[in-house]
Amino acid sequence: MEAVARELRKTHPWLAAIAFGSDDDWQDCPGVSPHAATPQARRVELSWCDDSPGDGRSLEHTCMCVMTVYELMSYGGVCRIRRTTERRDVPSVSYAGWWRRLDAYMWWSRLLAGLAR
Repeated sequence: MEAVARELRKTHPWLAAIAFGSDDDWQDCPGVSPHAATPQARRVELSWCDDSPGDGRSLEHTCMCVMTVYELMSYGGVCRIRRTTERRDVPSVSYAGWWRRLDAYMWWSRLLAGLAR
C-alpha cells in the first residue's frame, strides 16, 4: 500500500492528498477512508451551524486519523455534511448544506478536493 501511495503522490499529488492525506498523516493512518485535502486558497466557505437535524444515515465519511472528520449524511432524501472536530474554537459537531443527493455529492467531492471547507 505504501508503494501505491508513493507512486500516486508523484504522478497525481492532488488525488493522493484526497486518498491518503499528507505525507505526515501516513504513519498513523489505517488507510480505510479518504482524507479531505488541504483547503485551497480559492475555496468556497460552507456555512456551518450546530443545530442537529436528528438521526440520519451516513453515506460517506473521511478518515478518523485526523482531528476533523466529515460525513455525508442523508435525512430522508435530503443530505447534509456533518463536521466533527476536537478543536476548542468551533462546535464539536456542526452541519452544512441542505441539498438533494446529486448536489450533495458534488459538494462532498469539492470538500475532499479542498475546494470547499
